[in-house]
Amino acid sequence: MKGPRGLIRVGLIPVGETEPKLLNFIAIEPVVFGPGTRLSRIAFSELEPSVLDPGKQGKRFTVEKIKGAKEPSYRGSMETVHAGRTTVERLSVRINVERYTANGAHVYVIASIDSDRPQELRLSVFAEKDSPPLEELSLSATMGNYERLRRLWLRDRVLDSRELFPDYGGDGFTELENYPLEDMFRTADGAAVVYCTSDEADPATTPGNDTAHWPYVLPKLAQFWRVDSHDIEPDLRVRVNARRVYWASTAPVLGGIAFENFEVRQRYVPGQTFIYGITEHEPWELDPRLKRLWSAAGKQASAAGQ
Repeated sequence: MKGPRGLIRVGLIPVGETEPKLLNFIAIEPVVFGPGTRLSRIAFSELEPSVLDPGKQGKRFTVEKIKGAKEPSYRGSMETVHAGRTTVERLSVRINVERYTANGAHVYVIASIDSDRPQELRLSVFAEKDSPPLEELSLSATMGNYERLRRLWLRDRVLDSRELFPDYGGDGFTELENYPLEDMFRTADGAAVVYCTSDEADPATTPGNDTAHWPYVLPKLAQFWRVDSHDIEPDLRVRVNARRVYWASTAPVLGGIAFENFEVRQRYVPGQTFIYGITEHEPWELDPRLKRLWSAAGKQASAAGQ
């Protein structure tokens, strides 16, 4: 799957095909402790120039070698995980990140998938011993405009990007406030979840998709972040921004402004896990408690002439 350096590629293999197709990128964004604003202390994995590869933008990612492994290191390691009465297999890969220049952070991520949840990517974050202390180690799904994600599902409401930014006419990013933990949907076992979806019934067949700057070729998917209860910090929050035009272009996003970066943020604790997932089900199909929000979102779309 092609794309810029310094990003984890997330894709899936459509039914009947053998090659994965890209859905989204995930950036790694450490924030160090210190004076100044958060923006002055953060670094961006895909935007920084590489020191190890002069002349190239984006930090180098490498895969940790596995001692004694018979398979090449990029195949990862397999282990058996016991969760109550359930036993699952977990495939894990350690991704080392080149040291950041902007703030000196030195980090790595362990990406894993469990056999009973094949559509969820577990991302556990760590600072290396020689890294300056971290305030946060955020992960951001950066390409929401590809699927044209416009609906953000919170605990008691669905936000539409076109209603949040009705008058924005620029070519950059625009955003509002973050949404705190109390705005997130909570599952029966205490996990915090936030969904982001397209407002289109089937983005791949929406009129104009074939000639859009980035034609969408996958089924409609709900994308989500989940933080299990034992990993939740009190400052957990949801953050999105939006773009009117596709990245690296002046081409308007088909159908209007859509969310671009979709992420959750919180205080750094070594080994904390952020789960990025996809599903072909609508959020309200996964939990009936969200059906009233789906009904409200449908009424909003009808009123907007969608």
